[in-house]
Amino acid sequence: MRYTKNDIRNIPLTEFMAALGEKPVKAFGDMKLYYAPQRDDSEPMLVVDTNTNRWYDHATDQSGDIIDLAALKMNPNLYMDSRDFILKYMNDYEQGKELSAMARRSNEPTVIGIDIKKVKLTDFMKALGQEYPVAADGNLRIYNAPYDNNPSPTMVINTETNLWRDTKSGAYGGIYDLAYELTGSCNMSELNRYIASEMSALEKSKGNDQKVESPKQEQEPDKPKRRMRL
Repeated sequence: MRYTKNDIRNIPLTEFMAALGEKPVKAFGDMKLYYAPQRDDSEPMLVVDTNTNRWYDHATDQSGDIIDLAALKMNPNLYMDSRDFILKYMNDYEQGKELSAMARRSNEPTVIGIDIKKVKLTDFMKALGQEYPVAADGNLRIYNAPYDNNPSPTMVINTETNLWRDTKSGAYGGIYDLAYELTGSCNMSELNRYIASEMSALEKSKGNDQKVESPKQEQEPDKPKRRMRL
């Protein structure tokens, strides 16, 4: 769908927070606790009331609706109206969800000899230069987040589900969601090419490390001896 200014008042704040890249850290009934999107806090301080569709900031005692929050988050040099900021992020977010849904369909094509849906996230991390996780706990593998400007061990991969999540930002998903975090692109063809190129480079590096034995020349079988007639 595509949002217009008439839709803004009805947009759930939780959806807007997701469009800003924020996921709830905790939930208490109708209340959801977030990191404030307009600051880089060490603790989650923003509460969203899903019943009233309003927010409250424990750090500043400020509160308001979606337009008030957008006004705090947006760059005034780029946006004159906070409603334009909301529409930009919400429509980009909806487009991203549509592309992600397409990626999960069962008829996802094979790209350059690689079935991307079957690529293990741990192998993809190897392709990104992280041969081993920072730590492991059961089926969980912890990595330095490759999409972060200051990588830290906040990215967790579940090897059973082949899904990942970031313990700091709350971002999560499959390989396409990870590729989106790395490239910022919502174009499915670009994401396919990016993943395929990284995995192809990994496979080539593996091939260079392996010695290929020359096939042995098969010996011609002995001809059956001609029997003498008696």
